Parts: sequence; structure tokens; C-alpha cells
Amino acid sequence: MARLWGVGCRISSIWIAGLGLGFACTSDPGSLESESSESSEEGESESSTEGEAGESESSTESGESGDGDGDGDGDGDGDGDGDGDGELRLDHLQVKGTHNSYHQEPAFPFDASHEYTHAPLDEQLEVQGVRQFELDLHASLTGGGGLEVYHIGVVDDVSSCDTFVECLETIKGWSDLNPLHVPIFVWIEVKDSTGGAPIDDYTVLDDEIRSVFDEDRILSPDDVQGSYSSPRERVESEGWPRIDEVRGQLVFIILDGDSSESQAYTQGWTSLAGKAAFVLASSSHYADPWGVITKINDPTNGDAIAAAHAAQLIIASNGCGADQSDDACDNELAMAKQNGVHMLGDDFPWPVEGRNYFADFSDGNPARCNEVTAPASCTAEALEDLP
Repeated sequence: MARLWGVGCRISSIWIAGLGLGFACTSDPGSLESESSESSEEGESESSTEGEAGESESSTESGESGDGDGDGDGDGDGDGDGDGDGELRLDHLQVKGTHNSYHQEPAFPFDASHEYTHAPLDEQLEVQGVRQFELDLHASLTGGGGLEVYHIGVVDDVSSCDTFVECLETIKGWSDLNPLHVPIFVWIEVKDSTGGAPIDDYTVLDDEIRSVFDEDRILSPDDVQGSYSSPRERVESEGWPRIDEVRGQLVFIILDGDSSESQAYTQGWTSLAGKAAFVLASSSHYADPWGVITKINDPTNGDAIAAAHAAQLIIASNGCGADQSDDACDNELAMAKQNGVHMLGDDFPWPVEGRNYFADFSDGNPARCNEVTAPASCTAEALEDLP
């Protein structure tokens, strides 16, 4: 059953979509006033139409003689169910993410870029269709208590989850209840330059991740590597893992990929063996054995994104910032989709009062088929279709 990920229906704090029950739909997620059920019905119709079109295209291409996998269903994945999900790999999706995912607007914003508030992480997952987070980490000046999560000390330090472990536990709580979700990407930015004590050894990140998640819930560099000599050899030889093999897992990525601390974490830019997290690979590291995930901040930079695609990397970009105009944000969203970035971190994943823009992934469920990398048979429902 497809959920609605553009504009949904809300009863108290429960969002219901695709049920045809006639509940009120609104572009204001905080409103409970009854209007009509038209938005819900329209959203369901759009999702259904897109899915049917994708299935029809796949069926037409395969022809009556079959698709060569021997199961006769025309989808090419060999499982006989006709949905094509078995052929879909991790780099075939595109997901909505949030920038500074914990962020709460301060009482007195120091800068226009601080004027936004995100919902709690589990609500972003359940209601808004977010599948990528970014968390800024700081070590306490007093010691103990684990890594803290906030943006900038004093001027912009309000968070929906105060520690890294608390944030991860919130994500885990939702994931436990929805084990068939596509992998959730968590970008980790060590931000000790804006508050807290220095974080010199990134193995502390592994320790806190593994204090919350068992190994089978983490899609690690070793998991991607498999029987190959490195993650890079695996993606070049076989491709990324299939979606169905990695459901319910999390992918952690360290953002400051060119730092001396990341150099140490990658054993001198050679390996991520035994690590819980990937490290952002800048263009100079695309060919390195561990270099398989990158971030290109500007989603309109088609040449840079194309080069990353050619290297078979999974790509993140930043989306709309609170200090940008709606027109600029609309353009970035359109170009991110067209250029095929795999995750877009946005300040506005959901409608907010006073803005027309939000990161509208209404053709996703909540992930959408990547316009550059996904096969023609891909449908949003095959990527993820939670009950």
C-alpha cells in the first residue's frame, strides 16, 4: 500500500494515506481542520498512475517472450512476482533528506540561515518520508555524557535530540517498527570548531554507533566489500548491494573526508576495514579502495555529479537553505532530480507557513526512482512500500 509523501492527511498525530477514508488533507501539516479528501485522492491517483505506467513500460519492453530470467513475469528479477524489485540496487534510488536534521530555530536567530525547525527524527521518517539525516557532533567541554548534537555553541544550539546516542535511539525506534524501509543514510559532521572539545580520534564515532545498533543493522564498508578486495572493487565489478538485501539497515558517512582525522580513520587513505562508517570521498579519492560515497554540495553542478556517477558513487547534495528564495530552491530541487543525486539534504522537507517551497517527493514512496541510474522497470513501490 502506497503512502502519500507530498501532502498527507492527519488525524491527531497519525498520518493516513492511500486508505480512501475521506479524511481531510491539507498543505499545512499542523492543521487538523476538515477541508476535503480531494488532496488524498489526487495524491493516491498520481502515485497509482506513475506505478502503472512504470509497470506497463517494463512489460512492454520485456515482450511476451519473457525477460530472460526464466520466471515468465517480465520484470527481469527472477522471482516470479512481476514487480522488478529484485534487480533494484542501492544506487537506483533517490531520497529526501534533511540538513542539520536535529535543528530547532533559536529564540533570536543570529542569521537568516538559522530560521528553520525540523520535526523530531522519527516524525521525519514516518510523516515526511525522510531517509537521510545529517548530525553535527561535539565533545562536551566537561567530559563524559557522550557526543553532543547541536549546530553552533550559544548562538544556535537547540536540538530535538541532545546527544548522538539519543538521536540514534530515536531513529532505531522507528526502524525497529518498520524493518522493510530502504537504508537510512546518516551523515556525521564533526563540528568541534563551533563548540566543544576537540574530537581527534574518530573511533569514538564507531563506539557510539555500535552502542545503539547491532552489526546486522549497519551497512558497513565491510558489508559492501563482501568477498571482493575493497568496496570500490565490488561496486565496479558487481554494483551496489540489492535493495532487498539491505532493508532495515543504516549507512553512516563521515562528512569531513579530507581531514587528518579521516586520514587516520581510513588508515592513511587505504582502507575502512572494521569501521562502522564510510568517509566522504572527494574527487581526488574516487579511485581509492574505500571511496564509494561523496557529497557535491551544489545539486545544479551537472558536470561534477556526472563524474561521480561515472565512478559509480552514491552522491549527496544540499538542497534548500532557510536563507534562499523559493525560486532558487525550486530550481535546485528540479536539478537534483534531473542530475540524479541519491540524497538531497533540505531545510524544508515538508510544507511550512510562509513559504511555497518544500522538497516535494510526492512521486516517491517515499524514495523515488533515480532518473539517471535506475532501470526503466523501477517503481517507487518496488523501492519501498511500508504497510
